[in-house]
Amino acid sequence: MPDGAFANSVGCGFDAHIARMANRSAWKGRFNRVGLGSLIYVLYLVTELFRYRPVDLDICIDGRNYSFQQAWMATVSNHPYYGGGMRIAPSARGDDGLLHVTVVGPMQRCIFVMVFVCSFC
Repeated sequence: MPDGAFANSVGCGFDAHIARMANRSAWKGRFNRVGLGSLIYVLYLVTELFRYRPVDLDICIDGRNYSFQQAWMATVSNHPYYGGGMRIAPSARGDDGLLHVTVVGPMQRCIFVMVFVCSFC
């Protein structure tokens, strides 16, 4: 990769938590063998939705500090989609040299699920 290249996205919070749990799961290989590998993420999303606790987040973007209370997740991306088609940064383009920061802040769990589902639309 050339200097300054960035591949798709990096995230922290709920999305990273789900990916970590799913990728470490003994069930992932079994699901993959029958062509249902992506279902493991949905399984963990549903179970962890009620356990996960949003956190306070401080980030610095272009020299400016931002604080978010009870953030579910944050991503930095140069592409509109991640996570099997989830639209996290609709205006992002891989060829414009910009990184997009998306923070999902405080919201009720039922709203978070609706936002998650609608991001695939």
